[in-house]
Amino acid sequence: MAHDEWLFTGPGTYLPHKNVEVVETIRASIISPNQALRLRALKACKDQGGKERVCGEEWLINKTGAYLPGAYEQVVGFISAYVLTENIALHLEALQSYKDRFGVDRKSGEQWLITIKDSEAFIPDVHENVLQVVNISTLTNRQYCVILDPTGEDGRNKLGQRKLIKGEKSFFLQPGERLEAGIQDVHILGEDEAIIIKAVLAFKDNGEDRAPGNLWMIRGPCEFIPSVEMEIIDRRKAMPLDENEGIYVRDIKTGKVRAVVGQTYVLNQDEELWDKPLPEQIEKLLSAEVDPVADRTARAHNKEAKARLKHKVVSYRVPHNAAAQIYDYKAKRARVVFGPDLVMLALMSTSPNYPCLAVNLNDPTVSDLCVCCLDLTL
Repeated sequence: MAHDEWLFTGPGTYLPHKNVEVVETIRASIISPNQALRLRALKACKDQGGKERVCGEEWLINKTGAYLPGAYEQVVGFISAYVLTENIALHLEALQSYKDRFGVDRKSGEQWLITIKDSEAFIPDVHENVLQVVNISTLTNRQYCVILDPTGEDGRNKLGQRKLIKGEKSFFLQPGERLEAGIQDVHILGEDEAIIIKAVLAFKDNGEDRAPGNLWMIRGPCEFIPSVEMEIIDRRKAMPLDENEGIYVRDIKTGKVRAVVGQTYVLNQDEELWDKPLPEQIEKLLSAEVDPVADRTARAHNKEAKARLKHKVVSYRVPHNAAAQIYDYKAKRARVVFGPDLVMLALMSTSPNYPCLAVNLNDPTVSDLCVCCLDLTL
């Protein structure tokens, strides 16, 4: 028929007929190992394997050696294989619904991984798109990670769920999975450390029921890996306090404030440091560290004051040859402390040495406590 095209293959001698036109000379394409030839049908035809092809259809030739394309076959290009190792995988996506070379039915847009267990050298099909090369994730025995939207046994992502992976282990992240906070180190707590834990899901913790929102503390020394039902709120360290040092601690459930003095203390899950507010003039008195006898000049009183840590128990060192009047606003009585001595203002203390006090430098009727330094040498 007019406009028909066919292929004359060698070896041989061709003498063109007067009604035949030689369109082009086609040379065979050499297919190397780990390589494939991609072809496209120019019109409906039957390929060299006897399979019917429609116009525009593409397919691969994987057989090593020389391949001479037919008259209605167009060479698109060569595709090289991806060599897979134990540390590398391929992330693939299906461009259309089809059955892959392993006999698995794939839906359009479906994504999956190809590892060395599937093939040592992989050539993607014409219906497959290589999205990326995935490197293996490796955990040591001192590491862990949390995977978001983990893949279930059915191969689908469980959206909104989390999965804990502990080391030692090596794995590939499946399509749709991601690490919550990367690879994390195991929490190692010393004897003076603790962590505050909060339950985010209801679960049983060593036989104890935990409800969402429950708080508890884990003390060291130990190693700790939080499960997916909990999260770490804070990490706390013990505060060693001298017999002349203390801190104000507030119970967040009851609101009560107390002073902890002269011990090593770790705030538990229901406690926080409390800042004791003081009038501005008292802050200047406590932070100036001015000796009322030795530092009488204006230059001495203009010294740069150090900022006070407001959660520490207020203490005032009464200097030599001076006295301080202290007024207890709860007991409604006053006492005088002669220097050199140390006055500590503790809250909610059962010890008679640390009465419940507040501080004011000027008029004792304005606030709760009057501390007046008097020069006894005058």
